[in-house]
Amino acid sequence: MTAIQVFGHAWAQRLLRRAVQQQATRHAYLFTGPEHIGKTTLARAFAQALTCENPTREEGLGACGHCRSCRLAHEGMHPDHRVFEPAGQQLRIEQIREVVREAALSPVSSRYKVFIITAFERANVYAANALLKTLEEPSATTRIILISHQPSGLLDTIISRCQQLRLRPLPEHEIAEVLQSTAGLDAPSARRLTRLSHGRIGRALTMAQDPASWQSYDQRVQELDAILTYSPAQRLAYAQRMEKDEQLERTLQEWLLWWRDVLLMQYHVHDRILNQEHQALLAQQAQAVPTSQVRRFIRAILETVQYLRQNVNRRLALEALLLKVPEKP
Repeated sequence: MTAIQVFGHAWAQRLLRRAVQQQATRHAYLFTGPEHIGKTTLARAFAQALTCENPTREEGLGACGHCRSCRLAHEGMHPDHRVFEPAGQQLRIEQIREVVREAALSPVSSRYKVFIITAFERANVYAANALLKTLEEPSATTRIILISHQPSGLLDTIISRCQQLRLRPLPEHEIAEVLQSTAGLDAPSARRLTRLSHGRIGRALTMAQDPASWQSYDQRVQELDAILTYSPAQRLAYAQRMEKDEQLERTLQEWLLWWRDVLLMQYHVHDRILNQEHQALLAQQAQAVPTSQVRRFIRAILETVQYLRQNVNRRLALEALLLKVPEKP
């Protein structure tokens, strides 16, 4: 069996499976939701079902998982499946022109040519407009799947021509079950990763495959606490080290969730705290740092994440952020 497995999002799987089996799929889809929530996996499974030779299975998205087309899709080698990702920080107009050019051609071996375009919020206005004509006048043998975790940054003309599926964070018990059955984690470890993933199944599975990453999380928490006592010069030096971090966005997401927990501690919403193992440190910071500073730093982290996805000076963005870290009295 080589059907691409999608964890959770049962409602979306049913909707797409029904459309495939009734031959009533739309020409363009927009999958939205937080990062690492399973959008790209769902798109790959949908592409597999669209080109399956016998999509009658009443599980997943309907792909049989046995035919030659399904095997090629599972291996990422299907000639009628194309995946486009940002080249650097942006989706370039040359990439979209390639989509438009190939969309005008007939499929090689299947009913449809399927194009998956990830992080479409990174397409500039010229690239987005280049795709618009293809969306307005679609070929009967072309299916386009756009993926974005920031649909507010897309052109209204793009959104209106797609069927949008908004994926939501999964319940904790679903992620914990997947981590135990698929990744082989014990119950305590599965519960911890479930909380740290914040409902994002892709993030949870990635952490499960890299134990050193989440097992060193306690050390990163201690570093985060230490920064509160750093002088400006020490903070600038730390920003220089962060600039070389290959997992920088992950680190900033961890900071965001940590300070969210500090804020929840200040409002006495203890049952929503993700870092349950660090409640003592959270309580200490919640008492030491004014709520206004916590909220201001959370906004600063969100802004920095956005800056780093654009063509900004990485070092300057991080230096500005580190200088805004609250100070421990």
